[in-house]
Amino acid sequence: MANIKQNYLNSHKIDNSKKLSLFAKNLKKDYLNKNPNFIIIRKFEKNRKLIKRKLISFSKNLGKICPQNSSGDKYLEIKPNLKKIKKIPKSKQLEKVRYHESNAGGSIHSDGPQLNIPPKYLLMVCIKNAKKGGESIVTNTKKIYDFIKKNKPEHLKNLKKNYFFERRGFKKSKPYVLSKPIFTSEKNFKFRYLKEYILSGYAIKKASLSNKKRMSLEYLDTLLSNKKFQKKYKLNGGDLIILNNHIMAHGRSAFDLDKNSPRSLLRLWVK
Repeated sequence: MANIKQNYLNSHKIDNSKKLSLFAKNLKKDYLNKNPNFIIIRKFEKNRKLIKRKLISFSKNLGKICPQNSSGDKYLEIKPNLKKIKKIPKSKQLEKVRYHESNAGGSIHSDGPQLNIPPKYLLMVCIKNAKKGGESIVTNTKKIYDFIKKNKPEHLKNLKKNYFFERRGFKKSKPYVLSKPIFTSEKNFKFRYLKEYILSGYAIKKASLSNKKRMSLEYLDTLLSNKKFQKKYKLNGGDLIILNNHIMAHGRSAFDLDKNSPRSLLRLWVK
């Protein structure tokens, strides 16, 4: 794991724009735009009153912060929506709410697959993690792409075709369904995937997935959940993870609910 020692950010004053800009530039060059394509910064900020401001200031040096829903929210708190999920059976959660509102695990995905151009970078700072579960999972989809290309090229052919994606969270957008491929070519590599949004996209369009496409999705899910392609990390309060969202898929393990103080992360998308 690429792990900047805890005093690295502190030695680069957060209010010094030149040093912060250089730090972000080096992050993109050395970690986000080449292997390992992600980084975890331990103890980025533990003061809850400062986390949001510091994260936004830092993110602006990586690019343009983009909205995450039709309301234009540029940051979202990732925590279970207790009012919603208590009314929904656990097996049905991801059909009814956005992933970040649940305490479900699995569903390895990329962020913003419902957008014409998904965000380039995903940033999540941990405010509080669950006592049990809630490990962050990251997967390099370029390695999965190469594996499929070598072993099951017929599936790769299908995964390069267009699939319907529900534009969940962007109800003001028309049309409410997007048609895009899961993998693009090596020259302009992008991975776009959240299976629940694909299934709901087909339901909205009243269309059926072909057997070939369905089998390719199932094969992809098998690889995304295969431990040999995964790395797991437990984020602690104040830790920041940054991913190249065009290359790294991510998810989490399921976690126990704490009704008084649930697992919570703050998320930003950067173009």
